[in-house]
Amino acid sequence: MMRLSDVKFHKSVWLWSKEIFIDEKSEIVFVWRSNVGKSSIMNILFDKKDLVKTSSQPWKTKLANMFLVENKYYLTDLPWYGFAKLWKNLKEQLDWLISWYLEEKSEYIKNVIMLIDSKLWPQQVDIDMYKFILDLWLHVTIVLSKIDKLWKQESLKSFLHTKEIFFWQDILAVSSTKKTWVRELEKIIKKSLLDKK
Repeated sequence: MMRLSDVKFHKSVWLWSKEIFIDEKSEIVFVWRSNVGKSSIMNILFDKKDLVKTSSQPWKTKLANMFLVENKYYLTDLPWYGFAKLWKNLKEQLDWLISWYLEEKSEYIKNVIMLIDSKLWPQQVDIDMYKFILDLWLHVTIVLSKIDKLWKQESLKSFLHTKEIFFWQDILAVSSTKKTWVRELEKIIKKSLLDKK
């Protein structure tokens, strides 16, 4: 049985890094915007305390960080996208890195986990990213984070609004604090990696 806890940091890559072409391992990629609690979710999935580092400053996350699971699969953490307060040049470089990575590795990416803060609701930049991923014919799983930060009615409203925005696609609402639905996300990741298609 696959264990995501059998994981180690592999390497970081920047634009046009030749190393990403060396092997053909199946891969899951995380894309995210703003403070969505991505590090907490990934660390729970890995059953590690701080393997994935947390940073409150997006300009510090400038690389695609690859984690190797069971020496067979990659789970890759891409930089934040669509952060308007970044210097224009850096923002463009990060956007290029995300689009370049997804395009160049599209053959091996089995699922893109798109994290959205349930308190903020999907923004236009999220919709643009979603459409870009679909244009690459990649499978995408939309995850609403921090669902425990909302009252029940608010969380339901956020959930239904997100489903409507993304054409009633399946949405997974998770909480890293209460670990709500995180194991379901783990099952989706494992199934995607084992899929031979």
